[in-house]
Amino acid sequence: MSGEPTIVNQSRRWILALLLVASGFVFLFLAWICFWPWPAPQREEIPWEPDAIVVLGSGDLVRVREAARMAERFPKAPVIITGDSGFLEKGLLERGVPQERFVIEPDAESTYENAALLVPIFEEHEVERFVLVTNWFHVPRSEAVFRNRFPRVAFVSTWEAASDPLPPWDRHSQRREKLAALYYWIRYGVWSF
Repeated sequence: MSGEPTIVNQSRRWILALLLVASGFVFLFLAWICFWPWPAPQREEIPWEPDAIVVLGSGDLVRVREAARMAERFPKAPVIITGDSGFLEKGLLERGVPQERFVIEPDAESTYENAALLVPIFEEHEVERFVLVTNWFHVPRSEAVFRNRFPRVAFVSTWEAASDPLPPWDRHSQRREKLAALYYWIRYGVWSF
């Protein structure tokens, strides 16, 4: 009878097996966060004249440069800056975009709030199609959020291409985006993968 497994031994084996499986999932999750690349977005042509250029707030010169390029390409479109403390506005002014083109939404603190707080601005300016300016690593989540919030509004995302090799800021940010995308899926039900 001593050779037969006892209930205590069987329980220990199950617990050990569960710990090994859980450790494997944690390892794969951390490997995904740290080493797997974030998908590079595919560019789309902008097939129409936009009603607005929407620039998502960030203390980031990359968004300033891309927004200035879009403002030059579409000189009649208002430039809606959302969730920024003045950095984007200052940068665009320095690049020759006139102040009278700006519509400022200063209160958003997340991509989700960017979209939510733009609803009355889009209604006021009758926005039916727009260009969304962000960073390359932010495109999947920002597109998912804006599609969720504005299912009947056409938009095309634009961004400045990623450097090769990636600078430390982009490497860190793509890791953060993976976590943010998971959070948005759990918190808001927005799937961006």
